[in-house]
Amino acid sequence: MNPADGSSIVAVDQAKKKVLGFVRGAPLAITDVRVSVNFMVIDAPRAVLLIGTDWLRRYSADLLFSKKKLVFESRG
Repeated sequence: MNPADGSSIVAVDQAKKKVLGFVRGAPLAITDVRVSVNFMVIDAPRAVLLIGTDWLRRYSADLLFSKKKLVFESRG
């Protein structure tokens, strides 16, 4: 984990959170597909993974809430 640069983000609950560190190029497995992701680590009351719009665009992802599905294209 790389140290944080003093930046902060506004979390889903609208609270401002200090970024504690960064993890770059971490492997993430979704079913049988492995992809690379960059993480921002923040202090949160529980473990949660939020996928950003940059990742969604990169993998041409579609969120199908009514079917509880995430569909994306893995390249390589």
